[in-house]
Amino acid sequence: MILKERNYQYLVILIIAIYAFFINWISANVGAMPIDTFGFLDTGYSILKNKLPIRDFWIFTGITVDYLEALFLLIFGNYWSSHVTHASIINIIASLSFYFFLNEINLKKSFSFFYSISFATLCYPVSGTPFAYLHSYILSIILIFLLYVGIKNKSNLIWFIIPIISFLAFLSMQTPSAYIILLVIFFSIYYFVKEKKIDNIKFAIFGSITSLILFFLYLIITNTPFKSFLYQYILFPLTIGEGRITSGNAAYVSLIDQLNFKTLIGNFKFIHIFFFPLIIATITIFIKKKKSDIKVLNLLIILSTLIFLFNQLVTANQIYIFSLIPILASILHLNILQQKYSPKLIFVIFIILIFATAKFHFRYNVDRKFHDLEKVNKSLALNAELISKNLKNLKWITPHYKNPKEEIDVIKKALDVLENDKRSKSLITHYQFFSTILDQDLNIFNRWYLWDNNTHPTESHKYFNFYKNMVNENIEKNNIKVIYLLGSEKEILFVNVKNYFTDKCFKSTTLVKDKFSMHEIINCKK
Repeated sequence: MILKERNYQYLVILIIAIYAFFINWISANVGAMPIDTFGFLDTGYSILKNKLPIRDFWIFTGITVDYLEALFLLIFGNYWSSHVTHASIINIIASLSFYFFLNEINLKKSFSFFYSISFATLCYPVSGTPFAYLHSYILSIILIFLLYVGIKNKSNLIWFIIPIISFLAFLSMQTPSAYIILLVIFFSIYYFVKEKKIDNIKFAIFGSITSLILFFLYLIITNTPFKSFLYQYILFPLTIGEGRITSGNAAYVSLIDQLNFKTLIGNFKFIHIFFFPLIIATITIFIKKKKSDIKVLNLLIILSTLIFLFNQLVTANQIYIFSLIPILASILHLNILQQKYSPKLIFVIFIILIFATAKFHFRYNVDRKFHDLEKVNKSLALNAELISKNLKNLKWITPHYKNPKEEIDVIKKALDVLENDKRSKSLITHYQFFSTILDQDLNIFNRWYLWDNNTHPTESHKYFNFYKNMVNENIEKNNIKVIYLLGSEKEILFVNVKNYFTDKCFKSTTLVKDKFSMHEIINCKK
């Protein structure tokens, strides 16, 4: 009997893992939004060439994601499939973490399976490819799961792991991880004071010290200045968040603009369907003064949901937190069982969850709304192998071109030019796969190029000189002779870029009008 149950458990785990992998794989291969889809491909490749984030090129997010990307490229090769495998494996980790957590809180395995499949559908496939917010979001969710299990089981190992996961989450993306870490600290202090579990405290401190030691060892071994980390990963991102919260002029979106019925209620209605009843159930428990471990669980889930909602509003990205729906549904399910509400309510939960999962699957995974492909005719997509065999499996279509062949022709021309130019060069583009395809170090300056102070400082930003100095050091250290610009029509213009360079003159050549240009560094006339 025990053997049969164990085999059943292994089978369920295998099914969830296979489903989580392929639902993400299928979604990822439909179309592309270059700035998001390829964001970590060339930076991961750069690491393999000993060009490291922060030290050698500007980033303000995603160190964890960059190094994971490098690992997948190292193992599976410089291919698009390695890029997608990265995100698909993270979807497996997230989905199985949720499944094991539901088992830990004593939900029936059949229910746990149902909720985990829904979660796998709504989690990473909304993007399909590595995305810093999603890595941070997933690690933050795992952190909440670990915190509750650590409090419940008083496990020394879990308390050691919690600070490490916190650190990896923060190095994926500062938010929502920073807010979740504060929540974890609050609950941890409350638990330590109440339970006085000295061993747990020791292991939590040991995990924290271990994380800090490993971080500073990384800075020392890689010769990465702490000052660079401070400016790029802490101070500059703070200016972005501050601008959005206080409605600063530089912010492309402000929090106050998001505070309307459509955004607060309409966009998150399927989250609220489960969130509000969970709040009511929790208030009822406190009013009745019931002694139940579920109070801590409910509070953790409610507060973390508020954090994720707040962060989604501030970042103003396409919505990526729909996988909260099965989490909230499962916790509400548990409350119904424990508080002996009508079992018919569980049936209602199932019906709503199935509908919501199907709705967002078609809208985000099939229609690809997250990458602005919802209204694009995806039947026009072409095989990306027309660009390079490295992009096998990707169906090429983007929001920027009505005719994908036109875009492919521009990219192929750029590939030919760059491959034949043997000089040390740099490429500024959102098609961050050129280094990977050409197997060349193209000396990237940063991952994204937007001129609104949301990806790097521009002339109007107080940290611009720091960024400018880094770019010029990159040019001198790598003896760069020519800089290429590639984008969709008038997306990346030299007029926006030229002020990066100190005491440099250029001979500019247009290779494809408004899309691809070459700028050779020449001696300035006196």
